[in-house]
Amino acid sequence: MNILIMDDEITAINNLARVLRKVVPDASVDQADEAETALLICAQKNLDVVFLDINMPDMDGLTMAKEIKKLQPLTNIVMVTAYEQYALDALKLYVSDYILKPVITEDVRNALIHLRNPVKEYRKGLYVQCFGSFGVFFNGDPVRFGRAKAKELFAYLIDRKGAECSNAELRAVLWKDNVKDDEKQRHYFAQIVYEFRSRLEELGCADIFFQRRDAYSIVPGKIQCDYYEALKGEADALTRYEGEYMSQYDWAETRIGMISKMFEDPM
Repeated sequence: MNILIMDDEITAINNLARVLRKVVPDASVDQADEAETALLICAQKNLDVVFLDINMPDMDGLTMAKEIKKLQPLTNIVMVTAYEQYALDALKLYVSDYILKPVITEDVRNALIHLRNPVKEYRKGLYVQCFGSFGVFFNGDPVRFGRAKAKELFAYLIDRKGAECSNAELRAVLWKDNVKDDEKQRHYFAQIVYEFRSRLEELGCADIFFQRRDAYSIVPGKIQCDYYEALKGEADALTRYEGEYMSQYDWAETRIGMISKMFEDPM
């Protein structure tokens, strides 16, 4: 479970963090004492629950709750305040709960038991999502790539399921009609590959990528991926397919017919 505590009072943050360690010892708990920090965390990390103080100087909690909902609509908001009169306004925002300071263990436990939106079970390690839009996650958090083409490179290699792809083939995919067999584009492609490999190394997943001379591939057996799991007939993965596959990439459209047929007529 990923939790964020937002309060402008450090003492209040520390008190709630102490209670959370008792109630959910395995949870990942982030802390923020200003709006800018909290919104940055919300933009970078999937959050299950945000404990949010209402009375804050730079942005009041009700406004903050609206901003968080824009970024993560299914995040559970638990309002925490010393002022009970704000309860009605908080409930109008469809928050999960409303608890009073000073927080006590029983109130926090009850709030987490009765969350409005169910908490997702995140995959540990690297997980690749192909159904819908293509996404890469590590311990439930999105993996960021500095260049969009580095992410697309990964998507195409995933689609190829371990088959080796040449430099020319990959450049044709990444640049489409603008592919050029010149030194400048080859150099840029090398930078993309370097960034992709470096990002995997940072995550401790370098062993999923294989490169030799002018050939590139991934190792499917070392990757958690909804598409691969569906190919194996795993029921949970099959339920996630709703007719879209890597929807942001035009080249992936040719795969949809094959996948749809497989789902209609499973092997």
